Amino acid sequence: MLKLNDKLYISSINYVPYQKNFWQKIRDVSKSGGKFMIDLGLNYNPQRFVSRNGEWSLPWPQEIPKVFEMPALNKKFNKSFAEVTDNRAKELAKLIKSKNYKFAVMYSGGLDSTTAMAALIKNLSKEELKNVVVCADTGSMIENPVFWKKFIWGKINVLDSATHQYDDLIEKGYHPITTDEGDGIFGSAAFLDLFQNYYYYIKELSGTAKRHLINLKNKTTDGDTHYSEYKDLIIKHWNRKTPTKNVGEHWYSKFEKNIKTSNIPINSLHDYYWWMLFNLKWMSLTTRTATWSNNRIHCKKLIEHWLINWFNSKDYQQWSMTNNNNGEKIKLEMNSYKMAAKKYIYELDKNEYYLYFKLKVGSSNVLLKYQKFDHLPLEQNPNARFGLDNKFNRLYIDQPDVQEYIRYHMSNYEIDW
Repeated sequence: MLKLNDKLYISSINYVPYQKNFWQKIRDVSKSGGKFMIDLGLNYNPQRFVSRNGEWSLPWPQEIPKVFEMPALNKKFNKSFAEVTDNRAKELAKLIKSKNYKFAVMYSGGLDSTTAMAALIKNLSKEELKNVVVCADTGSMIENPVFWKKFIWGKINVLDSATHQYDDLIEKGYHPITTDEGDGIFGSAAFLDLFQNYYYYIKELSGTAKRHLINLKNKTTDGDTHYSEYKDLIIKHWNRKTPTKNVGEHWYSKFEKNIKTSNIPINSLHDYYWWMLFNLKWMSLTTRTATWSNNRIHCKKLIEHWLINWFNSKDYQQWSMTNNNNGEKIKLEMNSYKMAAKKYIYELDKNEYYLYFKLKVGSSNVLLKYQKFDHLPLEQNPNARFGLDNKFNRLYIDQPDVQEYIRYHMSNYEIDW
């Protein structure tokens, strides 16, 4: 039973058809802050922003579980991406040796899952790799056919993701490895959209503002050019999907308050969009599998005992905080996105095409599209899930206590930035 003063780990304003009417009704009774949060969901759906650092108010009380806390910035951190990645694989090798763990890599063929796969192939012995299976589909082969043929097919056991979901894997004794936090380490795909459609977003600005931003287009990853120089562009970008006025302006003010009250330097426009994921979306990325892609196993058990969030380590996060604006995450061209990961993979596969031309595509969770809900009542399927309370219990949008909780807090949440 959710009480009005209970804290949440994660919440979701989701404009799927199942929830749309509910959120429209809640908007009618919401104060200014609540209306903004719902309108923001039209632009960034699902809207699951939770701050790990700096001020970021939400309508309801919030808590961050220790496993997902942001480590304190260590400015002297000097491990390379390759060193951090090798060490991550070696950690799992130790679990194979000491506890005979079995791992199932959620493999899409994209940069993040290929990084994890390359690390395991590079750092585990042939005997240890017998404890690793690849969970994939035909799309995984198509996205990275060279790697698939050279390192996976006929060499590592493959499970069809259509018939092996997270629940199935765990019940068979596998620890699933997910790389959902890869964008959080490297930066938001929203930045790629902004850069690729740069002139579209500035076309309706005044002549002076437009000329200013045209002159700045090639400085979006330059740490000496502050993100505030792009304020008009950012506001336009955040107004792109919603008919409601001032969402972009409110977003800019709210996020700027978060940045100014955090203790991490945010300089370039790319930093700005990276921080959005690394800070505000990290909780969503790291709990996504447990909350929305798992139907039978309690989220606490899955998170604390079974799931391996590959990039959720202190060293990966330290690397991410200390490697902005140096070409490790992105240079300027879109094919340079996640360059450190590309270089790491290239050291193994020597595939120049993947190194120079691989682009970001939507290949997040290869199992999501295969989820089966036949055994679930409609009001408990993933589209009906609101989030997690601070005991990792799932919350559903149709529960009367959840509805009252949302209604109470949204009707009292004013803009405070």
